[in-house]
Amino acid sequence: MRKTTPKSVPRLQTHIRALEQVINNEQWYGDAPPGLGKRFTAAAAQERLTIVTDILLRAAKRANNDGATDLAKAYYRLLDKLAACRPRRRCGSLACPRCARAFQKAKIAAQKTAIDSAAKAPRHKHLVFVTVIPKAMMYTPGKFQNINVRKANRWLKDALKPAGKGVILGSVDLSWETRRGGAYIQLHWHFATWTRDPVKLDQELAAIFPQTKKYERPVNVQSAKNLGFLPYMNKAIKLPDLLRRNRTHLPELLLVLDRLDPLDLMVMPKFRLSAQQGALTLGPIERSAGNSRRPAS
Repeated sequence: MRKTTPKSVPRLQTHIRALEQVINNEQWYGDAPPGLGKRFTAAAAQERLTIVTDILLRAAKRANNDGATDLAKAYYRLLDKLAACRPRRRCGSLACPRCARAFQKAKIAAQKTAIDSAAKAPRHKHLVFVTVIPKAMMYTPGKFQNINVRKANRWLKDALKPAGKGVILGSVDLSWETRRGGAYIQLHWHFATWTRDPVKLDQELAAIFPQTKKYERPVNVQSAKNLGFLPYMNKAIKLPDLLRRNRTHLPELLLVLDRLDPLDLMVMPKFRLSAQQGALTLGPIERSAGNSRRPAS
């Protein structure tokens, strides 16, 4: 009887290789293209690392004083990881402002190439930038550990099936919100796709992700004249905003970010991830003629 290899094994190996390619390429840690804007330079990432380290240290000491020794140890382990991050020994953690920025740049470069290639297909008319905010994926302080990016991405893929969406490239985003009478982390998505009719696409998505309150906007579809949205799409968190508004709960979120695979944030149902020469590559998954589905509206 022939033994089969579980799909998760080659997937895991591919991600490990891709992660290594990124963290071993110092180009992503500098200010070479793709650029992220004046507020997100390598120097700014270093400054934020210093602030994050101070916040984590204070949290560790506070946890120790409160008798939460396991939590304190978790904070100290993360502090050790961030302190050891340096060229040729990068930590690769999303909790590290420098490594998170490196993955952001590497993903942008790969997505730009994939989008430019996909745009040549005759059926691809209008490129749009889409935001989807599911009401159920809100996490209050103390519950951040329940964030499961892989599960959320599978949920999104299944949710989009009725609309028969075509090519999609995007990423999970975690934002700190203070509305609906509370404060919480909102898991949501930003992605790029093509459509013949942006208005109809907006209506189709609104039917899948309906609003529950009058002023909510769980779906937003914007026409994209260029790829300037890619840095925003791949930011994962708004660290400057969190440092300004929510330092209290940031340590808890940093522990969650540290256990996430940076590449698991990516939404790419019709692309295969690979890596070579220090860069990520997104290649289309070939399908048989009998397994085709209609493109986006």
